[in-house]
Amino acid sequence: MAETAPVPDSFITVRSTLPRLPLPLISERPLVKTERLLIRPLAASDLEALHELRTQPEVMFWTSAGKPDSSLDEAKAKLDYFLSPEGNNKSFNFAICFKEDPSKLIGIGGCHSWSSSLGWPELGYMFRKEVWGQGIATEFLKAWLPLWKALPREVTEVKCDERTLRGGNGVYENSEEMVEERLMALTTDANGKSQNILKKCGFEHVLTWKAREPRPTEDGTEMVLVDMPSFRYFPGRG
Repeated sequence: MAETAPVPDSFITVRSTLPRLPLPLISERPLVKTERLLIRPLAASDLEALHELRTQPEVMFWTSAGKPDSSLDEAKAKLDYFLSPEGNNKSFNFAICFKEDPSKLIGIGGCHSWSSSLGWPELGYMFRKEVWGQGIATEFLKAWLPLWKALPREVTEVKCDERTLRGGNGVYENSEEMVEERLMALTTDANGKSQNILKKCGFEHVLTWKAREPRPTEDGTEMVLVDMPSFRYFPGRG
């Protein structure tokens, strides 16, 4: 059953850990190879491939924008932010490529927001439609999560939705004590494939709420009420 949407003004403040700021510079971030993928830091040269990715309607349907970018400038604004000093310190995104073509971005993924709708850092990813259904997202996420977990930690205060502290048995973690760090991932009710990917990689469902999301129409976009299942991951476990 869907619950009420998060209300930031009602968030509580807890003590937990998060990756230590400042985050490593993009130039210092690791390059990781998996069976099929090369996961590397983003670069200015990724602009054209990122633009191609963000103009695929099937891809952008699942994003908060809900529709393809209308110009190269929109992709450039996104990439410029991630490469800027501010974006460097508020995100941990990577370019995702096939090993045989390391200069061609087929996807982008990682922590794209330091404070999600639920307060904790948020994971996100998007891939060209041509590579869907091949296990690429799962392969990426299983390689990226150790990078996130390996970042040095610091104790800090986090403003979050209290429901993120609720266990599967309905018992809440004691917010007066140090609480476990969370990483959040948000989906929509229709995106069952992404939900399955998250579960395969150790995420668990925490709550679902209703939200208005943009959806394309013949005349542009309209706001549609949808269920938003959200998932959490505990970096300190395992």
